Amino acid sequence: MADRDWKLLYWTQFPGRGEFVRLMFEEAGVSYEDVGRRSEGGDAEVVSYLFSADRGHPVMAPPMIEDKKSGFILCQTPAILEFLGKEYGMWPEGGREAEAHASQLNAAVADYFTDCNYAFHPLDMRKSYDEQKEEADVRVAGFAERRVPKFMKYFGAVLNANNRGDGFMFGTKLSYVDLAVFHSLRATEFQFPEAYRAAETPKLKAFKERIAQRPKISAYLSSDRARPFGGHSFM
Repeated sequence: MADRDWKLLYWTQFPGRGEFVRLMFEEAGVSYEDVGRRSEGGDAEVVSYLFSADRGHPVMAPPMIEDKKSGFILCQTPAILEFLGKEYGMWPEGGREAEAHASQLNAAVADYFTDCNYAFHPLDMRKSYDEQKEEADVRVAGFAERRVPKFMKYFGAVLNANNRGDGFMFGTKLSYVDLAVFHSLRATEFQFPEAYRAAETPKLKAFKERIAQRPKISAYLSSDRARPFGGHSFM
């Protein structure tokens, strides 16, 4: 494993998709610079990286990670999680088929967040929820009624397929996709508490509590490094 010096680039206003990456760094026990925690200048630095070949391989959107030593840079949450999973020993057990199933689950998590984002911003992604609240509230209600139960059921089914739901998503140790699902469940419980409570997925909810109690995750969540959810679209 290379000696890395990581920077995480994400917006300053909310944890958002950057939280997936923070959880990976925190569980791995590696230090990282979190641009999103800056009191000023953080968003401007994020923008300066977008589409720029001057900083290495072009990136399209945050979150982005950069190794300040080598200049390696990567964007897209699923790609980052898989890369860090290999880098820091959080790769699913079970061979190529299990790896493919983990990638499938990781993609579903990304779909879940995208669906939620469109529910809160149905007319224009560039405008805030408050600027399209009337239309958004209809979409958000439908998301809570139909999409939350569907994804919760799927996440629970994947968990139950391994060790009867009493361990991890794949194999006998934590992988990157466990943290991805964990953050999804935390965001769901915050954003849609009634739908979360109504979901008949007891082992999935117990899984969330187990991950939250892991020493490094627990320490992170109780620290000032962990930011509160912002209130809209899993952010």
